[in-house]
Amino acid sequence: MATQLGKRLVEQGMPVAQVLSRNIEHASKLALALGADSYSDQWSGVLPDAGWIILAVSDDAINDVAAALSPHVPEVLVTHTSGATPGAVLKPFFKRYGVFYPLQSFSEEHTPDWSAVPFCVDASTETDLLFLEKKAERVGGKVYRVNDEQRAVLHLGAVFANNFANHCFAVAHELLETQGLPFELLHPLMRATLDKALAHPPAEVQTGPALRGDKDTIDRHIQLLEVHPLWQEMYRLMSEGIVTGFLNNSVTPELPPNNRSQP
Repeated sequence: MATQLGKRLVEQGMPVAQVLSRNIEHASKLALALGADSYSDQWSGVLPDAGWIILAVSDDAINDVAAALSPHVPEVLVTHTSGATPGAVLKPFFKRYGVFYPLQSFSEEHTPDWSAVPFCVDASTETDLLFLEKKAERVGGKVYRVNDEQRAVLHLGAVFANNFANHCFAVAHELLETQGLPFELLHPLMRATLDKALAHPPAEVQTGPALRGDKDTIDRHIQLLEVHPLWQEMYRLMSEGIVTGFLNNSVTPELPPNNRSQP
């Protein structure tokens, strides 16, 4: 996050003055790329008149970093970049605080398409919220005002849509490998599933043996997964979720006749 966001800020004409990290090598490397100064846990060296400080650290480090930083920047706007951590965790430490959360997975090696990254912002004052909105508009794509309660649910949804979905891809990949089958066999199906889910409410385009009540197919799948008990339980729970989800939400998707031949 720190690497990619820092580079994007500089690219968009928003210079970064300082980079701090517990690891001076990491701080120096990023600072060199950004044309900034670097420090390692030297909180007293932080510019007291900085315009904006971004805590791009792991969730479990936010509280400790905020506590160490707060005596040196009493008037500066400080934001974290977490989707799972409330912005309110910064309230005990700073007069001005907020959240600057780009909803995307980041790695140091892969530069994201920033124009497609939604930004979720929040702040303790309307003035700072407007400031963050303007910065987000320059950095990325669409900007949304998202409070702590909304962001917690948003992050949970992101885990289902991203992390859990990718884990299912990984399971499918390993299953095909056991039979010497290329994963590319599933690529068209994966793309079609995502395209439909983006174009319609996902529940309305659900397919598969659980929705059809195809017990024979489900039983065969469960038998095939006997050597993978964890995956077997995942299969059972997700199949139950598909059925009970429709029942609880009174969703009755209109499936075309050829759906019976789809996975």
